[in-house]
Amino acid sequence: MSTSGAEAARAFRGPASAALSLEAVIVPLALLVMDKTEGGLSAVKIAWVVVLTVGMVVAIATFSRPWGLPLALGLQVLMLLGWIVSPALGILGLVFCLVWAGMLWMRHEVLRRHAWWADQGG
Repeated sequence: MSTSGAEAARAFRGPASAALSLEAVIVPLALLVMDKTEGGLSAVKIAWVVVLTVGMVVAIATFSRPWGLPLALGLQVLMLLGWIVSPALGILGLVFCLVWAGMLWMRHEVLRRHAWWADQGG
């Protein structure tokens, strides 16, 4: 990867950390929705939300590591699997998976265009 490609890959850290920060704030708020619309909270629901929230905070702090992106994407899978525990959490998981899919597509396009410009001698 060229220097500009490496810089483009590093530039993804900011938007990814911002998305994880937003998720870390929104996911605990799902407990309010679960309590009002799903007949109350259970230990499983609370534990799932706490694990997701702590995982997101850890992922924000470690996103610069090589395993930071896989950790963040693994958390998105756990968000989708949250549908088993709570439909409200599953809907949030679906929304944030779409956000991450869009961000990964944009990252891919930036890296592809950097490689193309490098090949052109630009």
